[in-house]
Amino acid sequence: MLDTQSEKTLVQFTQEVRQLLADDLVAVALYGSGAGANFVPGTSDLNVVIVLKEARFEVLQKLQPRIAAWHKLGFALPLLMDREFLQRGRDVFPMEFHDIKEQHRLLWGEEVFRELEINTHHLRFQAEHEARSKLLRLRALYLECGGDPQRLRALMLDSLKTFLLLMRHFIRLRGQEGLLTYAEVLEQFVQHFQHAFPRMRQLLAIRASQQEWPAEATADFFRDYLAEVQQLVSLIDHLPSGTSPAHDQSV
Repeated sequence: MLDTQSEKTLVQFTQEVRQLLADDLVAVALYGSGAGANFVPGTSDLNVVIVLKEARFEVLQKLQPRIAAWHKLGFALPLLMDREFLQRGRDVFPMEFHDIKEQHRLLWGEEVFRELEINTHHLRFQAEHEARSKLLRLRALYLECGGDPQRLRALMLDSLKTFLLLMRHFIRLRGQEGLLTYAEVLEQFVQHFQHAFPRMRQLLAIRASQQEWPAEATADFFRDYLAEVQQLVSLIDHLPSGTSPAHDQSV
């Protein structure tokens, strides 16, 4: 849930975008943790999507001078899309569109996401691709850390969200919808697939300031975390093609 200051910042941002874009604007929406239960004031970014009638260069020019100021207020770079991209990009970015559809808050304009149809076949394919590519990335970043405990800890905390989001998509592929906290995602994934992820559970507690880092060597902690990520990818790889009761249908 957003804090009072973030709410005020959103109002200011929305008014400014409306003034800058006028008739070129279709909708402004908040998505991600700010629209759900995982927002952490002072840590989480404000993620917004701006829907345009047409994503012309002249429209981008109107927004560009304000990006630095918005970043200082806690905004990530806004997603900019027009109606054509919204319709034709669903098969290429099903995870991103499904995330926005399931967890967004309309700040102004038309409700263009609620009725958006996402094919679950495309969703599963991208989720599998993302799982493997993020595993490769995690291994490469470990090498780059050079054994530095602080960098390793930051790497684990930064990457955890990515793998929890992947878990959430596979929970959805089994027919479970709705807004879930990261802790609920992990619990439901463990229940569905009957595999424990104790290091991820510890990282969630550390991320929420509910637990300190254990005294053991950070490299040993990372070894176990990497094994859990590899286990996650293996589980995904062995799921039957008919994972979801809505397989090959739109959601």
